[in-house]
This record gives sequence, structure tokens and C-alpha cells, in this order.
Amino acid sequence: MSNLVTAPWIGARDRLGGLCRISPCRVGDPALLDLHAPRPDFRSAAYQFLIGLLQTFYAPSSAREWRTRWNQPPSAETLAAAFAPYQDAFALENEGPAFLQDLALPADAHQLPVLDLLIDAGSDSNRHFNKAQSHPGLCEDCAALAVLTLQLNAPPGGRGIRTSVRGGGPLTTLLVPAQEDATLWQRLWLNVLPSDELNYPEPRQWGEVLPWLLPTRTSDAQGVGDTTPEKAHPLQAYWGMPRRLRLDASTCTQGDCSVCGASGVRLFQHYRTRHGGTNYTGAWQHPLSPYNLDPKHEKPPLAVKGQRGGIGYRHWLGLALGRADQMPQAAKVVATTFDRKLKLPLRLWCQGYDMDNMKARCWYDSLLPLHAVPPEQQAALVRHLIQCLEVATESAKALSAQVKAARFKRPADAATDPAVQQSFWQGTEAGFYAVLAELVAVLISASLEPEDVDLRVAPLARQWLLLTRRSALNLFDFWVGSEDALCHEPAVQARTKLLKDLKNAKPMKKLWELARLADIPVNQERT
Repeated sequence: MSNLVTAPWIGARDRLGGLCRISPCRVGDPALLDLHAPRPDFRSAAYQFLIGLLQTFYAPSSAREWRTRWNQPPSAETLAAAFAPYQDAFALENEGPAFLQDLALPADAHQLPVLDLLIDAGSDSNRHFNKAQSHPGLCEDCAALAVLTLQLNAPPGGRGIRTSVRGGGPLTTLLVPAQEDATLWQRLWLNVLPSDELNYPEPRQWGEVLPWLLPTRTSDAQGVGDTTPEKAHPLQAYWGMPRRLRLDASTCTQGDCSVCGASGVRLFQHYRTRHGGTNYTGAWQHPLSPYNLDPKHEKPPLAVKGQRGGIGYRHWLGLALGRADQMPQAAKVVATTFDRKLKLPLRLWCQGYDMDNMKARCWYDSLLPLHAVPPEQQAALVRHLIQCLEVATESAKALSAQVKAARFKRPADAATDPAVQQSFWQGTEAGFYAVLAELVAVLISASLEPEDVDLRVAPLARQWLLLTRRSALNLFDFWVGSEDALCHEPAVQARTKLLKDLKNAKPMKKLWELARLADIPVNQERT
């Protein structure tokens, strides 16, 4: 593979279900529907690579130009011409600058097996589950994706081993059309922002954007120290290079790729690396990630990370709209969705590693529904959703506490089983999204006075309260066990306490006040 811009190296799926390799110049082809990769983290990285290319070298100047290109995807020739002045920067191998690789790696750099580039196999703690192969190697395509994936998600790796621009294991949120037959171009272009929205300055030199074009801003004893946004261009967020590494072509061989299985191909077996790479600090903000913002504005933004249990409806408000306290603030590409004036249904693709320092616990992929809510109605939506989420949070906590009380003589000394709360969140997810869809419909259906909105929302409040109560009680019975166990005194007392908490906890009382506006009897639900 000579060049990552001109060569066909990215896997794609077409309308007939066939798989092919494409160059970035072909992403406007209407026959292409999606990307394909041998690993989910590779697929995420390939999407971010293509979005980064378009944002950096083919960004629309305004929302109007964005809509024009949405309706008229570019030809391969158009994109080739847009990328041509910069394509030399995207060579995978080169005596000089090579994609996301250190320009001048010192001679004392360590040589490591190429599979150590994989985030889930590159640490001692994970080698127990990732057995060493006799002749491991990565084909050129997978080597490029491995380098890209590591630089995008780089976790902590010990002293002097730097994390990505967004920290270790950041969460990425991308907009995707809800239709299964949406084109690859639509999936990509939804996540490209007009230049006037980003308001970034013109780069003084392209090394400020593509850091491998210049000597690495090292952070070891002989280095330049930290790299803040003021010391680079904001677009470097798409092209961050925290790890000092270089693919080692001197040990390349022929064989079968350890990741994609391609046979009889050129394989990289090693790479070279050194500590003290670029240490990104300060107020970096990547447009594709949500951030937690310090309300006192004393600390820099922190990108939201992947987390145990995955992404579900309890995270919906912050990821889709952003919370009022900006904990978190939705990704910029998501927060500006309504400005595009699109009428097609969208989803939010949330993806990222759940990391425990350098140990990858899990890769999570979630699709959340999105709704086009006018800005003037968003405050009301947020207010009602916060009430629903507070009820769910309190219900999950009460369920967990009373299951433990029923199971153990000394529940305070017993470890909490995370599966109990997780079962509640999973069991009520479909119900939440049904309530969400009806709530959005109420808010955008017509211009209503606030008291009229509350009257329309009251039945939804009751629906949610009864659903969460029923789910918590059913799950209590499931987790405590047999009918005999449920008849034991500790279980009886715990279930009684759970019923009381589900009725009288502060969030429940508050939402019941709204539910009663519909003049619906409160205590008719069977327990």
C-alpha cells in the first residue's frame, strides 16, 4: 500500500451486500452503504479517519454548502483533487514523514511485537486471554488501522506513555441515519461541521494539524513539555499522535494476517517505540466526543470515557442534548444537529473502550435514538427527562439495596452485585424510549401553555412510574430466587421496604405530583 489517501485499503459494504476495498476518494459513491472491518475498534477508527479527512480538507464553508454537498455527493475525482495537495502526508511507509508515526525516532527505541499495537492485547494484564501466536503479523491495511486506533484511543501505559488527545479510552458519538439503506456518504457527512461553526483559524503550517510532519513534541526530560491547544491547531484533535512509534519494515515477511486472515500478504511483525510522546493537556475539545465541563471553569474539559455496563438510556440526555450542568455537554457535532434542518430520523452511535488504566475491559457499541426537538422546546424536554431519570436511578438503587438485604444477614458487609442495577436499566430501556418518543411528540405537536403541556405529559409520568415500579418488583423476585426464599422473613421485609421506597422516595413523590394532574387514581396498580 503506497498511500492511505489514494490506495484502496478501507473495507466497505455495498448495496448488494458485497464487501470491497475502497480509497477515501470513493466515499461519495452511492453504491456504498457502510464500512466493514475485522474488529469493531478498527471500524470506529476508519470512520473517524474519513471524517477527519473530510473535515480537514473538504469542509463546507457554511450550512448552505453543507446541505448542497449532502444532496450532491462528490465524485472520486472531486475528492482526489481536494486531497491531492496533502496526500504525501498519508504515506504508511516513508523515509521521511509517515502517517501517525514519529518523524525521527531515536536509535534506542524498543522493538516490540506488532500485535502490541492492539489495545486489547498490548498489556501484560491482557495476555492471559490473548495467547501469543507462533508467527504473528499484521497486513498493511490492519497495521495502518492498528496505528490509527491506538493513537485515537491511547490509554495510560506507565510512566511517560501518553494518552490520546481525549484521554485514555474516550467515548466517540457519531450521528448516523436510522434508515438501513443510508449511504456511506450520508453516514460520514452528518459528522462534518461547516467551517463557520467551528471558526478555526487557517493553519500556519500543516505540521500544526498533522503532527508527524514535524519533529515530535516530546514530553521527556529533553522534550518541550506539554502540548496545549495554543501550541497546535484545533484540527489536530482529529490527528493526535500521543505515542512515539514507527512500523518496522526491516522484519517484514510474507504470510497470513493475524487479524483479518488475509493470506500470502506482506506482514509487519514489529514496530519500534519510545516513551515521552506528545502530552496533550489543557482545554482540548474534539467535536466528536462529549465532555464534562467544570461549572467553575477552573479545570479543563474532560472527555467522557467508555464505562462498565455500556451506554444506555441513563446516558441519553447528556449525550444527545447535554445536561444543564454540562456534566456532560453533548459532542459539538451532536449539539448542532438541529441546525442542519434535516427531516430524516437519526440515531446516535456511541462507541469506545471501557479502560482500567492500560487494561481494556470491554469495547462498547450502542445506538441511541435521536429526536429533532426545536431549541425552544428543549428546556421542557430536559426538565421532564431529568425527573424520569431520577426516578429510574432511585429505583435501581433501591432494588440493589433490597436484593442485598434479602440475600445476606449482614448486607452492609456484602459486595454490591452490579448485575442487579444493570438488569433494571436494560429491562426498562424500551419503555423509556417509548415515553421519550411520546414526550417529544407532545412538545412539538402544537404551541401549548406550560400548564397544558403538563396535563399532556401527566399520563406519560404515570406510565413511567408504574413501569419502573413493576420492573423493580419483578427483578427483586428474580434475583432473590425461589418462592421459598421469597417467603423468608428477610426477603419479606426487604420487599416491603422496596415497595415503600418506590412510592415515597423524593423523585417518585415529585413525579407523582405531575401524574395526578391527569386525575388518575394512584394506588390501583397491583403489587
